[in-house]
Amino acid sequence: MTILGRYAGRSWLPWVALAAILVMGGCSDDGSDGATGPAGPAGPNFIVASEIPATVVASIDSATVASNGVMSVNFSIEDSRGNGFVGLSPSQIRFTVAQLIPAGADGDGEPSKWQSYINRVEKAPTDPAKGASPLPTADQFQANSETATSTGFTDKGDGSYSYTLATNLKTAAAPALPYDATRTHRVAFQLSGGMPATNGIYDWRPSDNATTGIETRNLVSKAACNNCHGELAIHGGSRVETGLCVTCHNPGTIDANSGKSVDFTVMVHKIHRGSVLPSVIGGDPYKIWGYRDAEHDWSAVVFPQDIRNCTVCHDEANISTPEASNWRNVATIEACGSCHDDVNFVSGAGHVVGPKNNSECASCHDDNGFGLSTKANHLDVVTANAGLVTKLRVVPESATVTGADIEVKARITLNGVAVASLDNATGQGGVIGKYKYGTDNGALAINWDNGKGYQVNHKEIDLNACIADGAGLFTCTLTGVLSGISATDVITVTSVDLFLCTKKGALTNCLPDGSGNPTVAQLPVTPTVAFFNGDGTAAVTGYDKIGADISACRSCHADNQFHHGASELIQCKTCHNATRDSSRTVGDLKRHVHRYHSGLDEDSLDVADIPQDLFPNKVDNCNACHTTGQIDLPIQQNNRPSVARNGLKDGGNNILVYISPAAVVCGSCHIQTRLGYIDPNFPSSGYVNPALTTVAPMAAAEQERVNHMILNGAVFGATTAAAATGKEACSVCHAIGGQFGVDAVHTLK
Repeated sequence: MTILGRYAGRSWLPWVALAAILVMGGCSDDGSDGATGPAGPAGPNFIVASEIPATVVASIDSATVASNGVMSVNFSIEDSRGNGFVGLSPSQIRFTVAQLIPAGADGDGEPSKWQSYINRVEKAPTDPAKGASPLPTADQFQANSETATSTGFTDKGDGSYSYTLATNLKTAAAPALPYDATRTHRVAFQLSGGMPATNGIYDWRPSDNATTGIETRNLVSKAACNNCHGELAIHGGSRVETGLCVTCHNPGTIDANSGKSVDFTVMVHKIHRGSVLPSVIGGDPYKIWGYRDAEHDWSAVVFPQDIRNCTVCHDEANISTPEASNWRNVATIEACGSCHDDVNFVSGAGHVVGPKNNSECASCHDDNGFGLSTKANHLDVVTANAGLVTKLRVVPESATVTGADIEVKARITLNGVAVASLDNATGQGGVIGKYKYGTDNGALAINWDNGKGYQVNHKEIDLNACIADGAGLFTCTLTGVLSGISATDVITVTSVDLFLCTKKGALTNCLPDGSGNPTVAQLPVTPTVAFFNGDGTAAVTGYDKIGADISACRSCHADNQFHHGASELIQCKTCHNATRDSSRTVGDLKRHVHRYHSGLDEDSLDVADIPQDLFPNKVDNCNACHTTGQIDLPIQQNNRPSVARNGLKDGGNNILVYISPAAVVCGSCHIQTRLGYIDPNFPSSGYVNPALTTVAPMAAAEQERVNHMILNGAVFGATTAAAATGKEACSVCHAIGGQFGVDAVHTLK
């Protein structure tokens, strides 16, 4: 009898010893051995399965291929303490196997590539709803995996296992892949069936079982992906390693529903360029049909930084991705054409030098290319732009308050030289502009804080309206914004909507083309934020009631470019604070950003917003954006009620109401109805004022959530901020550490 498990295997020893003592104590010793008894029946061989832990560490220890092509794998699974996990079912593990075809292996100049041994045929669709238009007519080969079976599967009882694959590498199904034991092979697996999402990956050369000194192809690490994705988990969450992904997503694998390649090189580039793919702009959505003909439309994806920043994914400093430099040294039709999909490399259309194949790409596009290197036109431009955003400086030097009016003197320099004029016709002014939001040269945003938060919103002085005093100094005035300010209140002055026009990493004139559109890129300028006391003296500190961490934002938004050219959260808050209403009824940043990242912030005024997840991480992973003290209840920062439009008008003006702060934050994701429309005076109408005839009533489940909030102190539709202050009791149940705390009901990683 065998009892399995690293510690369970030891637990029977004391009992055997005790039994031996008892037996010995009950026998007399006559000096001779007794006769040998008959052999008893074999005892049962059973496994005491481990409890499934929250995390496991899985590894492939070795793999061999016999002379007849039969492949065997030895692997181990341990919990986080190093205890062997036993009792894995064969149905809980799936294997992939691929061969690495070396670069130029067939003398054709092709790059290295993984090719799967395990394949299947996907039938072309017959249902117009499950395929591109017109429907593809050809069946397609697709790489696949093998789910382990009891045949050939052995649980060794200490956390180690072995499996002999049914797939024979010498007789693998079409498309034919000749077995070559001298080439690098990869076997990988995924755990499923309730097991933690874990993959094992093993590269080796079957001819001599070498694992070092072999050819590799590792371009992207999981860690690079997780800078934005938090925890990359695809296909139901069980595939988390890029090394596993490429064993299936390799050349030759085609989606039969769309006719498009799902090669990792092609698919991932196209997904990340998404909405700005030339093909998508031209009206051809980028769709892939996956498992059970599920449609995945990537046409709305917006990469949260400059798409040319290739090293965000291809990190050459990471020793686990030695081929990361392929992005600049190994240009291919597949890689380049995935983003530049308006180029036809066969016909030469869209390619200035005409038709080319992969063997010719490097001559122009590697680091020694003729000014056309991938690096020069991608990363070098991004790097140059990062240096340009500090070249324009708008520095507020003084602030003088007279009544409710303010006069700011700001010094403007470009490349360290005083700007004499902001006229677009001049050399200096010509590189400053913001065509996306108008034709002026940016503005100074003015706000003030009485200790409770910003008191106004969207109060700006257009720089074009400022008067040049000489030596780069400009006098800028704004009236009526500081009503009620005291000498000790703090004024914030910072630039907004301030851009520099660039082309290939150099400053250039912003003048538009004949159609009135800019022909150059526009970079948001790094702002100077200045604080002044209400009496005009310089303030040491300023507004700090921001509930997010800009460094967390930059993990995805690495180029530091946000809405309206903002690059610092304080710029965002000068406009999007608790005093700001909007067409979405609430303009406060604490709702605006949650709503946007959850994919619910649509421009449509319809209540039935269209869910579209624009956030690459798990949307409830609060730690992706917030740090300690920013996510607990009661709200730690920005804790004022927010003003909102209630959908009605009085004399042509929007009627404004106030909503308590936790309701604003939590309702961002948990309530789709616009918060300003919710009115507790109309419970029988589903908390929606019957006068809002164009607004559909809330769904029953949403009404229950609103009712729960109201019963626990949330305030909707208040006529004053005071009426929506200090009423919420959300923290009783939802404070961190509670049974239903923020940390308990969200994914905080």
